[in-house]
Amino acid sequence: MRKVVKKEILLIAASIAVLALSHAFASVFVYYPVTVNLSPVSPPIRFLDGSNANQNDLGGGGIPYTSNTIGVTIGPDGASLTLTLHPTKQYNYYRNVSLIQNTDGKAYYITVRVNTAASLPAGSQARLLIYDAPSGGSLVANVNLLATGDTSASATIPAGAVWRIDLYIFIPEGASVSATSASLQLIYSPSSETPPTVPP
Repeated sequence: MRKVVKKEILLIAASIAVLALSHAFASVFVYYPVTVNLSPVSPPIRFLDGSNANQNDLGGGGIPYTSNTIGVTIGPDGASLTLTLHPTKQYNYYRNVSLIQNTDGKAYYITVRVNTAASLPAGSQARLLIYDAPSGGSLVANVNLLATGDTSASATIPAGAVWRIDLYIFIPEGASVSATSASLQLIYSPSSETPPTVPP
């Protein structure tokens, strides 16, 4: 009995000590000053119109007739891009719809991240292709618009370089199709590390 009583007394004493310590430290706060200085710069990587931006696309309508266009909308600082295309069945290739320009004096690593995939019928393909020259050039990124994830370029974009954006779309004949879209991010950094996820 004495051992049981001693154990209970020890447990009670330990509990009181823990409570005393928690109360002793619970109301102590230390404040260190931290200053974050932000000095914004103009975007070193920016989008430009390609040679086929806003040119006639497939289809159209209305009275009077108005042709669809290869819609290319670039933000006022060249830091956003919206493409509106009108592909049909079988193979569609859109060449030089937009450009990526490095206006800086150093190279940047490029990653393209698909946050929301487009939805097309089974057997379809939709790819955003980046080449390292406005005409000709080597393929540096082949981005699948039908799946989410990152596609890293095989090379950095050098200082002063201009890269070209093409799109390739295949829709099987006979398939039922409705409007769809993909949400992407062009990510660039002087570092080669994997870019963190941030809100799209």
